[in-house]
Amino acid sequence: KADGGAALYAFAAVGLTVLAVMPQLVKFPLATIPAILGKRLSRAASGFTLLAAVCAYCLKDAADRDRIRASTFVTLRRGLAVGAAGHLLIIALKVAGVDGGGLLLPGGGLWEFYPSMVAAPKAAAATCIVYTALLTACLSNPPDPPSAESQ
Repeated sequence: KADGGAALYAFAAVGLTVLAVMPQLVKFPLATIPAILGKRLSRAASGFTLLAAVCAYCLKDAADRDRIRASTFVTLRRGLAVGAAGHLLIIALKVAGVDGGGLLLPGGGLWEFYPSMVAAPKAAAATCIVYTALLTACLSNPPDPPSAESQ
């Protein structure tokens, strides 16, 4: 049976689906956590998160069917990797405090500009776990296809 990261893609697809639906169902400040965009855009941006969930599911299906090395899925993997890495980088920069202070740089910008993220640290950590799993799956090398000799 082929793997190709199917379990990680499945976890990412479920996690991203939850992150896409969450802003529509919960109140602020929790609704702003998945998209990290604040109150104005958090609910609107959940459509892009749902699109990423569908892409992750397509990659899971491709990994299950030994098609993960096909050019379409390579392109999809690269796109999701860029998106997940960008999301994680932005969160890391916010937490570090590059825009007014945080855990590493002096100032109170993290608490002043991102009170929702500070108010719901478990949800913010869960978001990071989902995007880390997606990035790991996208950057891992899929297994070699089975050779004709082994069949």
